[in-house]
Amino acid sequence: MKIQLSTGYAIRILRYLHGNAQTGEVFTAQQIAEAVGMTYPFFIKIANQLKKAELIRSIQGRNGGYMIAKHGDKISIYDVFLAIEGRLNIHHYTQKYETGNRKGTGCPLYHYFGQMQENIIRMMTNQKIADFDGVA
Repeated sequence: MKIQLSTGYAIRILRYLHGNAQTGEVFTAQQIAEAVGMTYPFFIKIANQLKKAELIRSIQGRNGGYMIAKHGDKISIYDVFLAIEGRLNIHHYTQKYETGNRKGTGCPLYHYFGQMQENIIRMMTNQKIADFDGVA
């Protein structure tokens, strides 16, 4: 399993917007892209996914831009993962495991991968964007 580069950038975007949310300032796409070290087109692609997941909002008009949609302690890393990559599925066994068929096939790998996936999701759900305040 490898988390996509775009998920990492999405987390950086949300950290940036969360860190500046107290000012109520709206940031342009170019400002955010430069601040987190990414290209403008790549930012737009990720921003569209974050908007669709209602993690950021865009403000139209002359003084428009982007802002975080809710406080960073309400946005988990798993929320970001879902917005960018979709449901976590580390092995084909976990699709059955996640749907509630936990009896499985009797194969020990079925339970092993199912538990591993649950642990990863739990860790990502418990970690919030706000937890990264002050982290370089």
